[in-house]
Amino acid sequence: MGFPEDTGLGVENEAHIYQMNDCDWWCDYSPDEAKKNYIKFVGEDTATEFGTKLPLQLTEEEMDRYKFQPEPPEPKFLTFREELQRRIDNNDVPSFFASTEW
Repeated sequence: MGFPEDTGLGVENEAHIYQMNDCDWWCDYSPDEAKKNYIKFVGEDTATEFGTKLPLQLTEEEMDRYKFQPEPPEPKFLTFREELQRRIDNNDVPSFFASTEW
């Protein structure tokens, strides 16, 4: 799953969702890119307080279990997998994906 990005090196990356800390998720093509872009977006590295294991790529099970509420709030929730596919289709990767705080 994911929209392949041509890096110019003949390597294709797939978009994934990464847990950045205990409340934020980011979609990007690699953990390193996710961390770099997330820090640029929020202005600080919030993962440092949680150790070096972050960002973590979500598992297949988490992609189907975690729910996303589109903006503006709609009655239908999407799975993280469905929302990631919507963003890929709309060329909206990398981007801030979700938060329990917003």
